[in-house]
Amino acid sequence: MSAGLHNRKPLQAGFSLVELLISLALIMMLTLALLTSYLFIARGDRSLQNYGEMNAQARRLLEQLGADLRAATDVANFTETNLTLVLPTNPTATSTQDVTWDYDSVSSTVTRQDDSGTATLAGDVQTFAFYYANGNNVETTSLVEVKQVQLSLRMLRLVALSVTSEYVISAQFTMRAKSTTH
Repeated sequence: MSAGLHNRKPLQAGFSLVELLISLALIMMLTLALLTSYLFIARGDRSLQNYGEMNAQARRLLEQLGADLRAATDVANFTETNLTLVLPTNPTATSTQDVTWDYDSVSSTVTRQDDSGTATLAGDVQTFAFYYANGNNVETTSLVEVKQVQLSLRMLRLVALSVTSEYVISAQFTMRAKSTTH
């Protein structure tokens, strides 16, 4: 053997411990950033789904309530969260049925009950109120004077325990078929 072979330094093949720790820290920060972005996007997507679902519920509720109020021949009873209408069941209005709209604050739902059963038209309803007015937009407490009904409701949904979807509605309907005498 020659004397020159023992003096050579071995080739370095790999990373030092400091280099590995720095690269690991950078990978962890990148992974955290990607995870945070993913969660943000997923939460935003769920919020959009909530808005779509609440919008569909509100649209169905308003369409049905509007149809009922336009067809109603009388108001049988009303409170701030409950409305009972008298609706004709045939074209000549010789037979009628009572239709009750009700807000249940415990279950956060708005329901419609008629002779065929009860249907839940909206869920996740946090606040709900009916307001009643005569034909001149003056609030009334008289069954005979009710000619306009205003609805105000607020729907709220949570995603990951925080409020991400809120939908507020206010609509006013005029009762065209309602009798003016009792």
